[in-house]
Amino acid sequence: MPNNTATTQPLFFKEAVVLTSTLHAKSSFKAESNYLFAAQTNSIPLAMSEFELAASSYPIVFAGTDAIAVTGLTAENNVFVDKKGQWDMRSYIPAYVRKYPFLFHISDDSDTFTLCIEKANIADDDSGIPFFEKEKPTQLINDNLEFCKNFQAAWNQTQQFVSTLVELDLLIERRADLQTPDGESSSLSGFNVIDKDKYNALTDAELNNLPREFVSAINSHFVSMSRWQSILHLSSN
Repeated sequence: MPNNTATTQPLFFKEAVVLTSTLHAKSSFKAESNYLFAAQTNSIPLAMSEFELAASSYPIVFAGTDAIAVTGLTAENNVFVDKKGQWDMRSYIPAYVRKYPFLFHISDDSDTFTLCIEKANIADDDSGIPFFEKEKPTQLINDNLEFCKNFQAAWNQTQQFVSTLVELDLLIERRADLQTPDGESSSLSGFNVIDKDKYNALTDAELNNLPREFVSAINSHFVSMSRWQSILHLSSN
């Protein structure tokens, strides 16, 4: 399974730039009109806090220390986005998608977070929503700064969660082999899932040491494993 987050630019981004009152005092925001920017990926980062909502829409799997919502059976096809760029209305939209085109740039010492935006979403005039007024951030900046801040905190918790799964040796590599109603076969590999037998074999002490939200996320992961057929259904439409 391709790890779309392991690129020179974060997933979806082509050229992320730092927003500053010096450079963007007279610039404005060009919003995305659809989700076509997310149409060519089959895996989207998912925060642990989203598992319960996402489990009814996507298989939730793991790669490295990341949690991922599987959105397609082939590397460059998100079956939840149609040709017009509309997201499947029955499905949860991950926060990583909803925060685009904004993101945090994290300093090398991990102490400083700077709000960035995809360069293509900056208008060099006042045709959109302004970023700054009299050198002060507008509500647009403040709202997205808060969204990215919350997502970063949730992502840090997610990586702690996955690290705990690794420490307890609960993750195993799996491959999804699926077949459409007309007999066409598909296979997806390169991801990990939680081994239910190993989880059930944990001692009482090990279970009691797991934070309640970790246990809830594990149960949501198990629920999400039934969603492979949803991807298959959307793939055949």
